[in-house]
Amino acid sequence: MTALALTLALALGGADSLGKQSLLGLTFKAPTQWGKTQPDPNSLTWADPSSGAELAVTVYPVDPQRPAPACLKQMVDALGTEGFSPLTLGAQPASRKITTDYVGEGEEAKIDANKVTTTTVIGCNGKTKWVLTWTSKTSAGSRFGPILKRVLDSVGYGK
Repeated sequence: MTALALTLALALGGADSLGKQSLLGLTFKAPTQWGKTQPDPNSLTWADPSSGAELAVTVYPVDPQRPAPACLKQMVDALGTEGFSPLTLGAQPASRKITTDYVGEGEEAKIDANKVTTTTVIGCNGKTKWVLTWTSKTSAGSRFGPILKRVLDSVGYGK
């Protein structure tokens, strides 16, 4: 099966279809066929058992409320500014950081098959702040990159 045929089969088969989600005033789309859990009232997680990919979203109210840029700056400063790049999601300021690491311990684990990429995205509208992480094998970027883009493009804030 060619890569194009496999991509079409996955797309048409709904293997990675997305459905609307809402958590404490934040709306976004997430994979509908992945295992979903809610570890606490502020968080939702999804895991794809076949690939090990994971999506986690955590949302908190901003107290005291403040301008969105000031809220985001505080979040970036708290996480360390290195590697974050600004973007806009849901018509509000956000920031993204991409890191690459290896699953496993020791130098022998540092092979391409064990390489994972984690994208951390944070955002705030002055009333609601959130953190999204997406982790998957780096070699699966052609499958998961477009899905992550669709998830991020769907971020919005409730009224």
